[in-house]
Amino acid sequence: MRTITRSTINFVVCLLLLCAPLVQAKVDVVLLLSNDTEPYQEVAGGIRETLLEKEQDYSLQTLILDSLLNNEQQMPDKHSVLVTIGTRATRYALQEKISKTIFASFVTASGLLREIATDEGFPDPLKGAVVLDQPALRVVQLAKLINPKARNLGTVVNGSAPNRLDEFKRVVKAQGLRLKAATLVEESNPITDLKRIFSNSDVFLVIPDKSRFNSKIAKWVLFLSYRHRVPVIGYSQKYTDAGALVSIFSTPHQVGRDTGKRLIEKFNGQHTLQGIVRLQFPRYFSLSINEKVANSLGIKVDTPAQLMERMRIKYGAKMTDDSGLLMEVVEQ
Repeated sequence: MRTITRSTINFVVCLLLLCAPLVQAKVDVVLLLSNDTEPYQEVAGGIRETLLEKEQDYSLQTLILDSLLNNEQQMPDKHSVLVTIGTRATRYALQEKISKTIFASFVTASGLLREIATDEGFPDPLKGAVVLDQPALRVVQLAKLINPKARNLGTVVNGSAPNRLDEFKRVVKAQGLRLKAATLVEESNPITDLKRIFSNSDVFLVIPDKSRFNSKIAKWVLFLSYRHRVPVIGYSQKYTDAGALVSIFSTPHQVGRDTGKRLIEKFNGQHTLQGIVRLQFPRYFSLSINEKVANSLGIKVDTPAQLMERMRIKYGAKMTDDSGLLMEVVEQ
């Protein structure tokens, strides 16, 4: 019989220790949805779909906020990360301190800043957030494609809520353009300022803000677009249907796919779930075009697919197999 020496045993033990990191630990992910409606389910589906594509062992549990509040569902004691989908779920999770590690998704930057942030910043459990907003550079690049002769871009923002005007000013200037902007107060009459902006703009950009504010000015924006023959870039399919020439936005499924990929990156050590909170713009996005508006304004516009391809060629974006375009985004 062959005798196993101590040196052999030590070698085997060391080999096992070296291989231990290669064994992937199970990652318990809890999804907390603000409600059970289709958009939130689509985000959750995108996250689930993306995580389960990887070899990593993920355990996924889905909770609905109202069911949690009514004690119909229970928050598990042990989990790796709580992904909150929507502002309502994010606010509740942070206020009630139900998790030490929270990653938010399907929220707006203004909503997160207005309802979640304090003078000291974001609460410690919030480790990151994928917002619905499009990065300013992406919107400005689109404006230059639909009107290459544009020199002045116009927009308005709500003065009573956090906005991204400084970011747009910086990006527009870097692109060699000028931004004509006005800050409106909800109680005031916006028509005068809007008329002035439209009369001095080549393209008008709608920056998402409080829904009540946006709905208040939307009809005037679209009316003045026709009167001044200035194309409008909106932020949703509904805006396109209502009369914007083109809209750029991320669908719930695209936001979910992006959230899932960011979680994978973090758990694979490419980033860390500790440290400064990043409000991350979605890497996947879609375009929609209103052909009737294009004809009315006398503007020749490519199809969404052609426009996406032009963005890919001109700005170095990478196409993906998802229903969107993957671009490197500078996180603000």
